Amino acid sequence: MDSRELADVSAWIRLAPLMTEYLPFTRQDLRPAGLTVLLDEVLLGARSVLVECGCGAASVLIARLLNRRGFGHLLSLEHDERQAAFVASQLRREGLGHVARVVHVPLMPHPAAIGQAGWYAPETVHDEVSEYVDRFGLVDLLLVDGPSGDDLIRYPAMPVFRGVLAPGAAVLLDDIGRPGELTVMDRWRQEFALRFRTEQSIGYALLTP
Repeated sequence: MDSRELADVSAWIRLAPLMTEYLPFTRQDLRPAGLTVLLDEVLLGARSVLVECGCGAASVLIARLLNRRGFGHLLSLEHDERQAAFVASQLRREGLGHVARVVHVPLMPHPAAIGQAGWYAPETVHDEVSEYVDRFGLVDLLLVDGPSGDDLIRYPAMPVFRGVLAPGAAVLLDDIGRPGELTVMDRWRQEFALRFRTEQSIGYALLTP
């Protein structure tokens, strides 16, 4: 068993209190060890206005944690209609709709995209995020775990969300073991003065207050 596998086994033990019932995990989901990095930041950083690009099992676990803690909200954007419907139905079934919301947003050409890569439909994102921020305040945690596709498809997340991120907000980018995500992280580092550290396949940075 290598170090990654050991880290994931340890993470499953830590995640056990949130595994109140079975959830399907796919290859696109955060690794268990990555999930603990995320959830630790939610708790230790007292994050309360969360946005997630891409939804899955992590969305439900975040919602369970926020519900148990007693404060915080999550907005998830998902381009896969079937995935969005499943996660939304799971949240409703568990009575978590008051802390988490999933919005299906198809991929379209986007002005912030690099090359031919698209991103989430600009008007829908603008309307959803504007309403969310008006209601709950500036975003203090941004998790970029989607969309999946071309190498640089996740790049627009920072150009789009930078204006609604709170001072000191946490920015997490998953899958940084892949060349595309490494390039995206490097560009964000240069263009937005982010100082990333890497942990369990996640790039993690805090915005300068």
